[in-house]
Amino acid sequence: MRQERLTLEGLTLLAQVPENPRALLLALHGLQGSKEHILSLLPGYAQRGFLLLAFDAPRHGEREGKPPSAKSPSYVEEVYQVALGFKEEALKVAEAAQKRFGLPLFLAGGSLGAFVVHLLLSEGLRPKAALAFIGSGFPMKLPQGQRLRDPRVEALYQAPPATQGEAYGGVPLLHLHGTKDLIVPLERMEKTVEA
Repeated sequence: MRQERLTLEGLTLLAQVPENPRALLLALHGLQGSKEHILSLLPGYAQRGFLLLAFDAPRHGEREGKPPSAKSPSYVEEVYQVALGFKEEALKVAEAAQKRFGLPLFLAGGSLGAFVVHLLLSEGLRPKAALAFIGSGFPMKLPQGQRLRDPRVEALYQAPPATQGEAYGGVPLLHLHGTKDLIVPLERMEKTVEA
């Protein structure tokens, strides 16, 4: 297996390329994460013939800006603005990668990346299957007294991706979670699966 950097849709991607790739896995990292981190969590996929691709979300890794800070009064809104940007870029990267490599597409996302997986499925992306871990298809609870100003983020609260299950098109979705996640409580993931 070799690791290489490439550019798709104007974004720098990190790729783990097996000798004879059989499928393409687009991996989406979590808040405060990076393309390098998410790939380090998925080593078995490359060993099983998946060509792994990852890029940094807006304001993360090598990109301009810093990830949202919990100290910011608009933290939650900033998190979901990043998620919406990440989703738009992932759609473009997924399409360009499929054209370039001609392989079936799979998705994996952790934490914020898991929410983006739900966004992508709810908006019609049809990978062969998807993995969402330590995340949910519902946005996090707003802190008391915090108001949203961005109508795009408000829309995520009005119609969370997980409430649009029929839009997922029957794509197999594996959800993995634990009981000790302080950011995404187990109940929110269970609510996602129920929805």
